This record gives sequence, structure tokens and C-alpha cells, in this order.
Amino acid sequence: MFKRTVLTFLALLLLGVGTVVSLVPLLLLRSRLDEPTMLTAFCVWLALVILVLLPLADLLIKKIWFFRGSGEPVTLDQLQHRLLTVNEMDCPVTAQARRGRIVFTWRYRETRWCELFSRLGINRLDELHCRFDADTRTVYLLDRQRTADFVICPDRIKTGRLRLPLPLLRARAKHLAAIEQYGVLAEHEYDFHRREIKSPVLGTIVHSGWHVRFGLF
Repeated sequence: MFKRTVLTFLALLLLGVGTVVSLVPLLLLRSRLDEPTMLTAFCVWLALVILVLLPLADLLIKKIWFFRGSGEPVTLDQLQHRLLTVNEMDCPVTAQARRGRIVFTWRYRETRWCELFSRLGINRLDELHCRFDADTRTVYLLDRQRTADFVICPDRIKTGRLRLPLPLLRARAKHLAAIEQYGVLAEHEYDFHRREIKSPVLGTIVHSGWHVRFGLF
């Protein structure tokens, strides 16, 4: 994990330096451009930076945060079935199959857990999207998040639009949990942090012989 963290920091630092350097030509032309033209040029530069920077950051994260599967790989159907067994457990995590993906999130639509989230003052919903590549036996784990307001549980729950948070880059290949742990944890043992979703899912996938890459998209 330490090596991955250092590599990620250096990669993001280089991206930041590259972004600043790309702004230098525009700053040098500042005295020759009127204010409206300068503003337009800056907006174009910013749009280009976003269009280039996000895909590059996604590529770097996928390259650095790679976990190799161990053991004999199972089939795609078997892997998805293992991941969906979380729905049979008495736990605050649920999973849904959506358009070839599996999305994990908190079980907020059940009264028991919804009321607990309300008492704890939780104001967001964490989601983990699993995108499967059967050809390379790789699963891409994508972090997503929504704002949430548990007004009256479970009938009046307000959730915001899906947004892209900073990815959770924290995992030790030798200390991964598994989906089965949800069946033995008590309610008070949860911190309701998104790592409690990501780590067991990651461990289950890797121990099923499939590779894992973190990513933004």
C-alpha cells in the first residue's frame, strides 16, 4: 500500500506541475489580450485541462492500483453470484445488478438501517460500482457518492445526484476482508465508512481469481 500511495502522490504531483506549465503561455500573452479575450482563452484552457487531466488521472489510478487475482478463476456468473450473496445476510450493505454492473451501497431503504443512519447523522450514501471485463477477468471498482437526508424512514428519504468523489485509495493485498464477514459483524461494529464496502468486495473478487483495478470511470 505504501508504494502505491507514493506512486499515486508522485503521479498526481506531475499532473499538477504539467497543468501549471501549460498555463504559462497564456499568462505570457496576458498583456497583449483584452479582458474578454483573456477570459475566453482561460475558459478554453480550463476545459482542455479537465478533458485531458481526468482521463490521465483515471489511467494512472488503474495502472497503480492493480490487484492480481489469486487461485483458479471462477466464471463471471459465479463471481457475480458470490457478490450478490450479500443480499442474503443480515447486514447494512446491499447489492444490485444494473446493466451488467453490480452496485453496492448501504441498505438505507430498510427501516432498521435507515433509522440508524438518521440517529448517527449520516448525510451521504456511498456506492461502489463494479464493472466487469470478462476477456481479461478484471473488475473495475468505481467510487460514487450521493447526498442523503433521512427525513422520515423509510418513506421520505431524499437523495442527491450521483457524483464522483475522490477515490478511496486504501487497501492492503494481504489483509483483505471478504463478503462473508458481513454475516458475523454486529451492528455496533460498523463505522459506516465506504472502506467497509470496498474492502470485502475487493477481497472476494481477488480470492475468486479475478484481477481488480481501481478507477474513476
